[in-house]
Amino acid sequence: METLSLKSQSREAQGTRKARSLRESGRLPVVIYGHGEPPESISLDQHEVELALEHGARTLKVDLHGEAKPYLIKEVQYDHFATTPIHMDLARVDLNERVRVKVGIELRGVPKGVSEGGVLDQSMGQIEVECLVTDIPDTLHPVVSHLALGDTLLVKDLQLPPGVKALAEPNERIATVRMILEAATPTPPVEGEEATVAEPERIGRIKKEEEPAEEKK
Repeated sequence: METLSLKSQSREAQGTRKARSLRESGRLPVVIYGHGEPPESISLDQHEVELALEHGARTLKVDLHGEAKPYLIKEVQYDHFATTPIHMDLARVDLNERVRVKVGIELRGVPKGVSEGGVLDQSMGQIEVECLVTDIPDTLHPVVSHLALGDTLLVKDLQLPPGVKALAEPNERIATVRMILEAATPTPPVEGEEATVAEPERIGRIKKEEEPAEEKK
């Protein structure tokens, strides 16, 4: 897998205000850790990172201390709009090391069961896999056009790239073509029946009607 190479700058790993100021200058705060080495705080160009993420990058080649190495993208934190990255964690890796990552699942095709009155229900949007850093797939695209009404796509049905192993249970459900539930039809009123409007319940003491006063003798 081709990775992007980005220039890094060292930074101090303290203070929310400093991190905000860094982002305002177009730099993204990043922490690199792993392989028994102490964490290192750096910054990367915000725009370059956003482009890499938009293209589905799983690793970044970072030029650190004059040496460019690949790092695994472990976590990206976004703002409250979930659109702009505000912090990133990178992990040190060996190109011959097997790693565990989550990969998205995008279904392809229209199931034949849809024409039979069904609807495609996808219950798994991503799956954890294990593979070499260089073999991490961007997204899995299983074809579902062959699924009839009542058919289910399971994890064991996925055609994974060579060297990639799914870590979910083989019989775990990814998608199912199910029948559309019809809305209940309201029962029409019986002819001749009149609607009865219930009087509101009165709470408290009900005043009795005054009896007519007795005529004075």
